Amino acid sequence: MAHSVKLFVGPLLVLRPFLEVSKHAGIYSLTPDASLFVVPYTDELQDDIHGANGTGEWLAEGPRLSSGDMTFAARASATAKIGYLETEYFGGAGEQSAALWAGGRLVLGPLSLRMDGYGAGRPRSLWPINAVLRGLGVEARGEVDEFDVSGLGNYRSNSAIEETAQRLALPSGR
Repeated sequence: MAHSVKLFVGPLLVLRPFLEVSKHAGIYSLTPDASLFVVPYTDELQDDIHGANGTGEWLAEGPRLSSGDMTFAARASATAKIGYLETEYFGGAGEQSAALWAGGRLVLGPLSLRMDGYGAGRPRSLWPINAVLRGLGVEARGEVDEFDVSGLGNYRSNSAIEETAQRLALPSGR
């Protein structure tokens, strides 16, 4: 089974800049009681952010982000923490990446983990996405890790989030 998402996650306040820069941005709640929300980082949204802020240099490895994306996230984090989460799995093999910004600067990552022999054997608490979600205040519940507590386990792609998660009705800045 495949899992492929690229998204920013955080409290509502920190995600509003995405609405201000792009008509393609949407903020979604993954669970009915969510305190964190997500913005699927689609190609269209990324293009709008690059158009407004510049692309910069692409990271040599890890998440498919540019220095322009990283700068935008840092600015958005001035008032609250924001995370970036990315998965690319098929049949249990693949990679996940994550980063966390707070107070206008990168505080964790970007981290990446290949899910093959070595990575799959690591405790789930050390996986990049769970580390970033923990940094955002998500707590594992017994055997249920931060990824599933946040609701991400219920969505296999950005498209699935956009089609079935609850989109918040907020005015855009454009």
